[in-house]
Amino acid sequence: MTRPEPPVGRFEPEITDADVGFFREYGFWSIERITTDEEIAWLGEVFDDLFRVRSGGLPGGYFDVARPYGEDGPVRLAQTLFPETRVPALRDTLYQRNARRIAARLLGVDATALQGWGHMILKPAGDGHETPWHQDEAYWEPGFDYQAIAAWLPLDDADAENGCLWFLPGSHRGEVRPHRHLHDDPAVHALVTDPGDVSGAVCVPVRAGGASFHHPRTLHHAGPNHSSRRRRAYATELQTPPVPRAVAVERPWIDEGKAAYAARQPAR
Repeated sequence: MTRPEPPVGRFEPEITDADVGFFREYGFWSIERITTDEEIAWLGEVFDDLFRVRSGGLPGGYFDVARPYGEDGPVRLAQTLFPETRVPALRDTLYQRNARRIAARLLGVDATALQGWGHMILKPAGDGHETPWHQDEAYWEPGFDYQAIAAWLPLDDADAENGCLWFLPGSHRGEVRPHRHLHDDPAVHALVTDPGDVSGAVCVPVRAGGASFHHPRTLHHAGPNHSSRRRRAYATELQTPPVPRAVAVERPWIDEGKAAYAARQPAR
């Protein structure tokens, strides 16, 4: 099993005004190194432990994003939510500290104002399902306004062959678009939207130990993994406390997904 505490290390990457300007203009940004090789190895052990026992940080927190809830079968695009609840030491890593500091700079807020939660994603070798075009905020409760940013840390080198992220520059300046569930099945967690013209989409390969950051309204996707290499990633959502809206926006796909999930739970 994984040792309980991450390796001790010190690393503080620099972020410039130009980096901040790039993020605010295009809605995404990447950095070559956010943590050490030693910590990446430790995070990989934690990841492998959680996915071996198919455990999330809350009941139902592990599932295959590309399959209906509860359906068995080979892993296509597996996810575990809130892993830091199961492994509290994840909160005290160089990655988390640096991600929080960088996110605060990109958003223009104090780091102490940010709260966060994570999810780990496995795109297996050979048959890893694509991650459809979507906006992160489309998954979130529609009764709130958000000021947030996502940090995405690959634990394996991520490139176009095994499913790195692609971003549509400037798309964060728009609203949350209509989404639907993958395969038009509300029991499938993954959401998809029509991104429009994606000829200007930017492929952002990131080596293990680097990271990308994106706005919750930035349109992005990741291709399938047909390579012989798995693609493990640890994503963290960092946000100021959500602010209740006077009137919730309409996102019917959220209600449809909740109903489908509830219908598939065993009777008590």
